[in-house]
Amino acid sequence: MICPECGGENVTISMEEIGSKTKKTGVGLGGHANNTARALTAMCTFGMSNLVWKKSKGEAKTKTVMQKVCLCQNCGHSWVLAKR
Repeated sequence: MICPECGGENVTISMEEIGSKTKKTGVGLGGHANNTARALTAMCTFGMSNLVWKKSKGEAKTKTVMQKVCLCQNCGHSWVLAKR
């Protein structure tokens, strides 16, 4: 790879995080049924069942967005490598 600024060939390429997106999902029908059954059981056992039976929660998945960044070791010029 050649630096567009000085024409040097001593260039390093690294991956850089430019952002992230988080997608959250709900508990769904099965989760709501589980939470309802948990609440009814807790009323019958005076809350003791809540020590072992946990509440259903939704999930969150995070996806990071990366880009390639080039850095010339001779002049210090940096640029983003274009996608093809």
